[in-house]
Amino acid sequence: MRQIERVELPDGTFMDGPLLGHQMPRLYNVPERHEVQQPDCVMCQIEAMEEKHEHGCGDHIGQEALEWAEGFGYDLDVWQKWAIRHMFGRKPNGLWAAPDVVMIVARQNGKGTVLEVRELAGVFLLEEELIIHTSHQLKTSLNHLERLSNTIKSYPSLDKKVSNIVTGNGKEAIKLKPRPTLIFGPSGKEILARRTSKIEFHARSGSATSRGFSCDCLVYDEAMILSNEQVGASMPTMRARPNPQMIYAASAGLEDGSVSQQLALMRKSMTKHDPDTFGLEFSANPHDDSCPRDETHGRESNYFIVCDKHDDRDDPRTWAKANPAMGTRVTLATTRRELNKMPPAKFDIEILSIGNWPSEEEPWETISRPAWKVLTNEDPGFPTPPMVLAFDVSEDGKSATVMGSWAHKQDRTVIEMPLDGHRYGTGWVIDFVHAKYLKRRPLAIAVPKSGPAAGLLDDAIKKWGDRVYPVGPAEEAAAFAFLIQQVKDKKLWHFGEEMAPTLWHAVGRAGTRDVGDGGKAWKRRDAEGDISPITAGTLAAYVLNKKRRSYDLTNTIA
Repeated sequence: MRQIERVELPDGTFMDGPLLGHQMPRLYNVPERHEVQQPDCVMCQIEAMEEKHEHGCGDHIGQEALEWAEGFGYDLDVWQKWAIRHMFGRKPNGLWAAPDVVMIVARQNGKGTVLEVRELAGVFLLEEELIIHTSHQLKTSLNHLERLSNTIKSYPSLDKKVSNIVTGNGKEAIKLKPRPTLIFGPSGKEILARRTSKIEFHARSGSATSRGFSCDCLVYDEAMILSNEQVGASMPTMRARPNPQMIYAASAGLEDGSVSQQLALMRKSMTKHDPDTFGLEFSANPHDDSCPRDETHGRESNYFIVCDKHDDRDDPRTWAKANPAMGTRVTLATTRRELNKMPPAKFDIEILSIGNWPSEEEPWETISRPAWKVLTNEDPGFPTPPMVLAFDVSEDGKSATVMGSWAHKQDRTVIEMPLDGHRYGTGWVIDFVHAKYLKRRPLAIAVPKSGPAAGLLDDAIKKWGDRVYPVGPAEEAAAFAFLIQQVKDKKLWHFGEEMAPTLWHAVGRAGTRDVGDGGKAWKRRDAEGDISPITAGTLAAYVLNKKRRSYDLTNTIA
């Protein structure tokens, strides 16, 4: 009787195996194309009649490439087939659906095989004239050349089409024999010309570059080591081609955690769902500073983290998520040894594909994103007295924000933005706040005495009298210090990124200015954008803290 493999988990329990790598990446972007025949698409119908394709006009080349590769010994994983099909996807006009391709996969998981199929099918099946394969080091390019050469030499039907394979003198290439091709001359006359196809192999770190060549497909292998200068030298090679494609293949980064700006840019294109980019990333979703910790029950290798929303470094199921070849080319035992022998940061980069990617959002210089995220409560309940309202105006005077703050019974200060509490202009502010005043009867309405909002201070005093609390520069520093302490002590709640995105982004981009002898306050001038949601929220929380000490319930009765 066959024994079922058992996989030990970090908590000492076991799961039945074998443990196999995930075949769908954690992050991906797929440009639109016709995967199935569309009855209203002329190209789909023409190809269905003439070539008997079962797939749509945007998908049949990918299917042909897969069937062609299978005939030459490529036994592909599910994810590799998926990637190749999308890589070869086309629009109905015949152009690539994805002129840009990015693949971020840990080493030894098979992305090199995907490149082999793309390049061989490019010259043998699609008859592309020139494919350039570049790597950071010549050794890597030569290894790739050797694998392609072995495949070609193993199949006479391929080998007979090859003119020669050059393996030295800095001119490494696979050249196919010329083939007759019908082209149109300058006057429109048909001319029978002889065209050839070629794959060249370059090292980006050496003297050889792809500058000056016009290629149909440009491959950046080891794209985590790719300078802007190298991209600038090689990218113009595509300009004269009618249907070029650029491919970036990489692991998550270097040993020090750095990545190339170009790879980071391409990854951003994927995560932002750029319509011209096909991208995939097999990676783990790591814990951050906001994840809860417990020294008794947590796992030591994850710094006692007990969060169940992110991936544990020491959990084999995490390894399978980041390594699609787990259980075949990548073994559980090897990965467990790597966990025990490699520094945690290197294991995260090399095995789990956790890259040190540049932030796609604001810099979060004053309050860290994880520290603010952990204070999210999308449903703290209905506001109850005591309550304070505050408003502030952006530095350019083009928009304003009204914020409220109230004390929760769980010893938390809640800051919230009323519906439509952030708008362009300032003419709406007094009437908007007055409507909230009549409904909520706040203890006070906080207004900064300096900055653009000061222009509304007189109107506020006329409307609400001594309920207005003018906040001067010195008290703004005190308010800032109070908010920061509330954040550190986790005594604050806000509605989070989804429910209150305006406040979220204001916190992310807000910087500070010096006030008095060592004090700080929010910096409105030269801010990256409108930070009035957090400046108003800070004043509301601060004034609430001061006023609630002498709070009298009768103050809320009309």
